[in-house]
Amino acid sequence: MKKLIFVLFICGGLILQPIPGISRTETPVQLTDLQEAFARIAETVKPAVVNIASTRIEKTQSYSFRFRSPFGGEDPFEEFFKHFFPPEYSTRKTQSLGSGIIIDKRGYVLTNYHVIERGTDIQVAIGDGGDKKTYSGKVMGSDARTDLAVIKIESKKDEEFPTVPLGDSDKIRVGEWAIAIGSPFGLEHTLTVGVISAKRQNVSIKNNNYEDLIQTDASINPGNSGGPLVNIQGEVIGINTAIFTPSGGFVGVGFAIPINKAKEILTALIEYGKVVRGWLGVRIQDITDELAKSFNLTSKEGALVSEVVAGGPAEKTGIKRGDIIVQIDGKSVKNTSELRSIVSRTSPDKKVPVKVIRSGKEITIDVVLGKSPEGEETISKDEAKNDSLGLTVQNTKDGVAVGKVEPGSLAQNAGIQEGDLIKEMNNKEIKDVSDFEKAIKDSKETVLFLIKRGEATIYIALELK
Repeated sequence: MKKLIFVLFICGGLILQPIPGISRTETPVQLTDLQEAFARIAETVKPAVVNIASTRIEKTQSYSFRFRSPFGGEDPFEEFFKHFFPPEYSTRKTQSLGSGIIIDKRGYVLTNYHVIERGTDIQVAIGDGGDKKTYSGKVMGSDARTDLAVIKIESKKDEEFPTVPLGDSDKIRVGEWAIAIGSPFGLEHTLTVGVISAKRQNVSIKNNNYEDLIQTDASINPGNSGGPLVNIQGEVIGINTAIFTPSGGFVGVGFAIPINKAKEILTALIEYGKVVRGWLGVRIQDITDELAKSFNLTSKEGALVSEVVAGGPAEKTGIKRGDIIVQIDGKSVKNTSELRSIVSRTSPDKKVPVKVIRSGKEITIDVVLGKSPEGEETISKDEAKNDSLGLTVQNTKDGVAVGKVEPGSLAQNAGIQEGDLIKEMNNKEIKDVSDFEKAIKDSKETVLFLIKRGEATIYIALELK
């Protein structure tokens, strides 16, 4: 402890010492140039950064009865009666605040999907102070997988809006300057400065899995989501999307979606409203040291096929469970993340060579990719989240259980509750998460659930919208 205090004292002393040869009124030319660069970025980028307010209608559930245990804690009778009396629902308006960047002079704004998710009224504010103008926004397209969306500013006349050039995120290097601009806590046009801390392939934050993110220590807070991360040239290199924090505040670990990832899907979002991706039809997992040993592999590179989807492109062409995919369409596959990325960027109906290791031998199989509603290969897991239904399920020793139901979702409106056990869907037995996902995929207009709730068994019909 004494050594630590001593070091801090010395560092503090160094900070207080004047730089030799420079008076207090002088500033090094390099620092002046850097300061000018930041000021120039603020002046050129801020006009194209918008504040987004998205209003949502949330439904909450409550029960007309309420029990209190004389011993404190939850009363067992309350849980008992919940199985026989339906909940009462009420609605309330909530508002989500975020940021965005104008990418086209016609008023197209790039932002995060989670900023506008389930929004019924979207307002886009440009400028600040007395120059602030507010417009209605229309969602042109969104993609939950990449957490990106495009909004169109609805102006009464053919206005031209300021834009910012998009950079090349593939060329960024760790240690380069990174400048975040947005509306943290509703404070428009806040600029913070940091560096590119790292480039991450996989990041898990609050049960959300992200791929291919830029990590930065430029301060990012609630309200920054959807705003740009720019380089020292004033080019957009990323879209700020998440922070890692144990306390709820910024602790120096923020993440942005690489702008090149957004470029790949912008046209599809604007023209079609969604992204159509290639689909191989396999469930995959990364190769651990133990698996590599079991399969007699000399490397952990590749994606292990743990399941082949019935009727999918992989099954039709002979890919089998236990195959290790090491190359597809001429591109090397180091892990599951790379395989999903390559497949999702490849157009459906394209014929691609897939190189696999099977029983120690390399073989190549030509596969015609399909079009998947989910748009990606899935990792083998014990949990699945369906955004369209607002439902998260997980494998348990008793079967597939409902882990979470989103307020105001289709699942909640139909009467599905947390803790329900899904026994059947559309009169077919549901043994695990894979059965659940397949049943959803095969459903057209309505899903018929057979639910076990406590000691009771009930049917619930959920209409897909």
